[in-house]
Amino acid sequence: MAISKKEIKRKLFHVFNGVITSTLIYFDILNWFILLLIVILGIILSFIAKNYHIQHLAFFLKHLDRDHDIRNFPGKGAITFMFGCFIAVLFFSKDIAIASILIMAFGDAVSSIVSKSFGRLKHPLNSFKKLEGTLLAILISFFIASFFVSYAEALFASIIGMIVESIYFHNKNFFVDDNILIPLFSGLTIFLLRLI
Repeated sequence: MAISKKEIKRKLFHVFNGVITSTLIYFDILNWFILLLIVILGIILSFIAKNYHIQHLAFFLKHLDRDHDIRNFPGKGAITFMFGCFIAVLFFSKDIAIASILIMAFGDAVSSIVSKSFGRLKHPLNSFKKLEGTLLAILISFFIASFFVSYAEALFASIIGMIVESIYFHNKNFFVDDNILIPLFSGLTIFLLRLI
């Protein structure tokens, strides 16, 4: 199964967005309130894009959005990404939020690109993914997250995050999206480990 150039661009934008967002959170430029405003603005722009043709917005969506999302929920990936960031910042300390966001950004991208480009081993949780993608995503997510949290926290959060990313949800509504669930469950994993 090959991955399209558009999907690779989407995933690289995913990583870029995660790095920029995490950096802005780290330097206290972004907080939960600003992230919420970005989500609200994204929803408004999505409504506009669905009902009206605005050249620059349409160009952006054409190159970075999935075709079915352009028709049904323009900008869904970016909106759910920022909503996941909002949830992480709202509920967790800065270090946990940043680690969780980076697990989502890097893990989701690596899992998808590797599964579709090089994967051979069937994934037990998702027939659309390959095991090599998930394993490499765990490894890279662990490495990135370990700059912000302990090695044990980074490892367990990456494992849980990539298990969540692997599960195929038949009911793909707004709140059942890996961009929201990965930072939520990764962050919750670290939070619970700190209670032990």
